[in-house]
Amino acid sequence: MNYSKIAYFFMGRFRKKRLKMFSAAFPPSTYHTVLDIGGTPHIWDMLGDSYEVTLLNNDRREFEAGGGRYQHYTCVVGDGCHLQFPDKSFDLAFSNSVIEHVGNWGEMERFAAEQRRVGKSFYCQTPNKWFPVEPHLGTLFFHWWPRLLRIYFVTRYLTLWGLMNKPDREQVEKSLDNIHLLTRQDLERLFPGAKIVSERFFFLTKSYIVAG
Repeated sequence: MNYSKIAYFFMGRFRKKRLKMFSAAFPPSTYHTVLDIGGTPHIWDMLGDSYEVTLLNNDRREFEAGGGRYQHYTCVVGDGCHLQFPDKSFDLAFSNSVIEHVGNWGEMERFAAEQRRVGKSFYCQTPNKWFPVEPHLGTLFFHWWPRLLRIYFVTRYLTLWGLMNKPDREQVEKSLDNIHLLTRQDLERLFPGAKIVSERFFFLTKSYIVAG
């Protein structure tokens, strides 16, 4: 078993509650057409509602590997920072744990701007940088000092991801380059004026949901 299966199990427990809140706030009767940027069928299969979902991914292989899982969805290859759709072309532009993976600050700004542009409304969920557990690596506190994670020994032997997946140095570098966790202040800058909801676990903010 690799780390992603364990992380997926625990995230699934949180997602059930989150999705119940989502379907109440964004019912398919009002928000029928949805663009899921960087998403997969999993969330929409769990919801089981009559949303008309377009899944966008920057790698065609994601759709090809998914096979029949994608047959009920419109699948589009594209870049979340440079969307090919007209303004306000979807009732809702949706992203779940994606914005922290798109690149540097400038790329995150473009991602947020594009999400606001193509959706009449938008929904963006992302983990909280200041939550003590880093969800992608399964480690406590080290992500608050990113330079420590750049030490191969730390990521390889002091995180659950490293212990279970046994990555080489190149895999560690690639993974770390693809994770940039955000704070509430960061989200306020990326989505000015939007409503930000805190998801809590034992009184600590585990992640944020930004909606507008």
